[in-house]
Amino acid sequence: MRAAATILVAIVAFVALWAANVWTWQPRAAARAAAEPLVIARAPSTPGEATLLFAGDTAEIDFALPTVEVLGLMYPFGSTIDLVRAADVAVANHEAPITDAARPSSLYKKYVYAAPAASARALAGAGFDVLALANNHALDAGADGLADTIANAARAGLLTIGAGRDAAEARRGVVVDIGGVRVAILAYCERQLLFDAYMDLFARARHPGVAMAAEPDLALDVARLRARADLVVVSFHIGDNYAPPTRSQRRWAERAIDAGADLVVEHHPHVAQPVAMYRGRPVVLSLGNYAFGTPGRFFRRADPDLLDLGLLALAHARRCPSGGAAFDRLELVPLAVHNDRVRYRPEPLAGRELATALDRLRESSQRWGADVRADSGRAVVTLPGCARVQP
Repeated sequence: MRAAATILVAIVAFVALWAANVWTWQPRAAARAAAEPLVIARAPSTPGEATLLFAGDTAEIDFALPTVEVLGLMYPFGSTIDLVRAADVAVANHEAPITDAARPSSLYKKYVYAAPAASARALAGAGFDVLALANNHALDAGADGLADTIANAARAGLLTIGAGRDAAEARRGVVVDIGGVRVAILAYCERQLLFDAYMDLFARARHPGVAMAAEPDLALDVARLRARADLVVVSFHIGDNYAPPTRSQRRWAERAIDAGADLVVEHHPHVAQPVAMYRGRPVVLSLGNYAFGTPGRFFRRADPDLLDLGLLALAHARRCPSGGAAFDRLELVPLAVHNDRVRYRPEPLAGRELATALDRLRESSQRWGADVRADSGRAVVTLPGCARVQP
């Protein structure tokens, strides 16, 4: 009886803490302006075209550490390095602190991650330019670990978005200028009960953390960066692990596009999911894993929206004769990512396995309104391009 009463008191206290957070958070979440966006300028690798690459959950952590200690921190990127380096700007969701020094949070978590500080240089060497930190592991080493992550990334020449010393910094985003095609990128993490009340994950005034997906902030941020860029991409860490797409994934993608986003890229489920279309704009519902140092899970589920692989997404944009720019196609590269097979080194699929993956992606995406075609070993979504922005 005493144990039951203790559990009941703990539950009531937990709910009260969450309710207090709800009460105090939303009025101030949208009221604060974000910091000035970061800026990258690049010459395009293909004249007249800008290519951005997006990778899913990434971190040299956990079970991968003994392997990379022997084979080197560049080892996980070896099979995909040419793909990443070929993009004009490459973005990864980095799902762990990058630190050698910070102490883990005192809160109990089943999975607590930290990547070596030197892994930031490996990510830069592999061709990445931007790390999105808006995820549920960004504070696994506490506020000091987040500060180390941002500092270690900066020393390696990497920009970080989606987290910072306060909400203004976490929401600032980045504008990349590729031969005059300006693309803004914003990153947010879905608000979930454990992330909020228990982990105190989200940034606010004078409080470090990650950018929370909040509707007023999203609309303000997209409009703010739309004034500085031709195109806006929104990245969400959202959904449920090893599960089909949630209603929340679709709802937040629609909100972003309604606010003016041109492309939405999502991650968190650790498996790939289909491409959806909304108002003529693509939504990658989940990229799945990239170079992520956990064992992962094999599963054989009948749900057609679960794809047992990872994806690299390449968004191609062009300047338009009438001014501005537009995405004209989205390409997806299927990857083998199960670590008991690839040993923490994701590999592009080939042969019959690739053909099967492309067929499944095409069939599942069709149900979500996206016309996905196989072309030269990639899944391709052709977009309206400059026809959308013609006067």
